[in-house]
Amino acid sequence: MFAVLHVPQFPLQAVLRHEPEAWTRPVVLVDPGLTTPRIVELNRHARAMGVETGFTAPQALARCTEVVVRHRSIAAEESAEAALIQCAYGFSPNVEWTDAGWITLELRGLAELAGEPGSDILASWAGRLHQAAVALGMTCRIGVGPNPTVARHAATAPGTDGVEIRVVTASDAEPFVGSLPVTALEPSPHTARLLAKWGIRTVAEFKALGQAELADRLGLEAFALWAAAAARNTRPLRLVRPPEHYREGCEFDPPIETLEPLLFLLRRFVDSIEHRLEPAGKAVGGLILQLRQESGDLLERRLRVPQPTRRADVLFRMLQTHLEGVRTESSITAVQLEAEPARPSQHQFSLFEAALRDPHQFQETLARLSALVGPDRVGSPLRRDGHRPDVFCMVPPDFENAPSNVGCRTPEILRPAAVRRLRPALSATVTTAQTRNVPGRFSLGDASPVSGPIHTPKPGPVFQPREIAALLDPIFRPASLPGPASGSRDPDPSVVPFPGMDPGSTGEPRLTDAASAADPGRPFEVRCELAQGRVTVAVGPWRSSGNWWDRDAWNRTEWDVSVRGSVPLRLAWDGTAWQVEAVMD
Repeated sequence: MFAVLHVPQFPLQAVLRHEPEAWTRPVVLVDPGLTTPRIVELNRHARAMGVETGFTAPQALARCTEVVVRHRSIAAEESAEAALIQCAYGFSPNVEWTDAGWITLELRGLAELAGEPGSDILASWAGRLHQAAVALGMTCRIGVGPNPTVARHAATAPGTDGVEIRVVTASDAEPFVGSLPVTALEPSPHTARLLAKWGIRTVAEFKALGQAELADRLGLEAFALWAAAAARNTRPLRLVRPPEHYREGCEFDPPIETLEPLLFLLRRFVDSIEHRLEPAGKAVGGLILQLRQESGDLLERRLRVPQPTRRADVLFRMLQTHLEGVRTESSITAVQLEAEPARPSQHQFSLFEAALRDPHQFQETLARLSALVGPDRVGSPLRRDGHRPDVFCMVPPDFENAPSNVGCRTPEILRPAAVRRLRPALSATVTTAQTRNVPGRFSLGDASPVSGPIHTPKPGPVFQPREIAALLDPIFRPASLPGPASGSRDPDPSVVPFPGMDPGSTGEPRLTDAASAADPGRPFEVRCELAQGRVTVAVGPWRSSGNWWDRDAWNRTEWDVSVRGSVPLRLAWDGTAWQVEAVMD
């Protein structure tokens, strides 16, 4: 068995597919590709007003001032063709695009039509196909027959009781074809007039003349007409595969300037995309929105769907949220929406994992925040490559690929010190060893000259990185190594001497003045909102730099200091000013 889906006036239906209300008015379709643009299709309301095919647009407007003129769109026809093929492929894997507005399906191998299905089963199957095509905005007729020729005649034959479906069984094929008017064979105008002169009205009367006699009188056209009248011949189908793109578009005449008509049309686009994706079992992974402006510019936006879905209300809400913050320089003449197909997401969560309650609502909230504060201020911070501290960028949240913290525990001895970052950093006035003995003393940063006598403070201890290692060495010294004998003056072999420590000591660190003054930039005094006073302990410096080859070159020095009566601070010098960047707990 075969089925044929026929869409009458396919070019006109393709243009008006998303404007069903236009069918209640007189509408004509003009082909601008002709040398003289003329009407190629029109609806019954325009025909009732006296408009005919072949008229020009001014002639049609002269007959009826209320006529609506639409231009033929190849893009709209291609989109309608793809939608029909995808719809038919959801009912049968054997699909042929026979002609513009004609689709032939082979029903062999379908589980629900196995064996010898009756007329009721075939009509029920054709009814579901009809409903799917109507959901795409198409008015169609469906015919079912034992071969493609009979099914095509059944699709063009007038239905009964307003039903657009006709089923012809193998036993009824011959009488049904014979009862059709001879015009159903689609003869040329000259042959149709000749057959009318002969008094041939039906296909049965035509076949009664004989194939050889018709060939002698009508020539080669008689063979094509005879093949169209055959009720038992069959042919293989030229199978096609459904396209992988899901694209909807429309042109505005006149151009639009407000958001309401655009949203009205986009709602119909997402409804159509939902119906097209459902037979294939796919979802939408992303949306590509293109707006053609009257100035000729093309505005394109790509929207990522947080979780693949084909729900029309979710997709429309994403588009509406995004368009609320879009402004164009001129009117919009055309719009196109393309859906990127994806498989529905399936994720197995562990015992202590959970998904977002509504990922789409979360994404919509992010989109609204982006419209308010800017897209570069909403998202998850991602550290950039490099050694410069606190350099990051904002990226869209990705919860599925986020690293798991389970099993990634750091031993307590290896954990860094608890540091509380200050955002923004506090400015500080710092006196260093390099500036403390300069007349009219200026402190680095935003300090002003300090009047009065200069008192040289007693230098506090300065710990270099190797000194810190030496201080911690006795803690991790192996217990098997014996310590020095009591009262011995010999150095402990397990202690490695370092600059600033007395080599003759037995492990008790004693910092010298040379070690404390090893770096002329060592902070001696700090004045800021968190601390006021002399530095008692200073650990550092830690120097880093980068990007020396371009204008974004940076150079910084960090110190961890302790001020009497205050919490430890982390100071940073960037070459121009001192700042307090963190507080260590």
